[in-house]
Amino acid sequence: MVTRSAVRFAALAAMCAGTLLLGACSDNEGTAVPVAPAAAQPQSETPQERSIRVRDELTRLGCDTNSCIQTYFACEDGLLAGEACEFYRTHPLK
Repeated sequence: MVTRSAVRFAALAAMCAGTLLLGACSDNEGTAVPVAPAAAQPQSETPQERSIRVRDELTRLGCDTNSCIQTYFACEDGLLAGEACEFYRTHPLK
């Protein structure tokens, strides 16, 4: 006949073993787990995606030469000022 303490010991050992196994499967200790699924979070565009979007919009506005596009980005970055940046000032794209 199995004693009550033996049953308790077996149950405690099983819980400890389960906890250790679950802990061993975790490779992200100390990091927060997001509540919402990752697909629901909005993704910001990369600098390359933004540049392509702005370039396409500039082409639509009539700034379709390489020099016009480079001038626009130089004005946006603050590398160029003055009359050359008139198109940038009249069409600020974000």
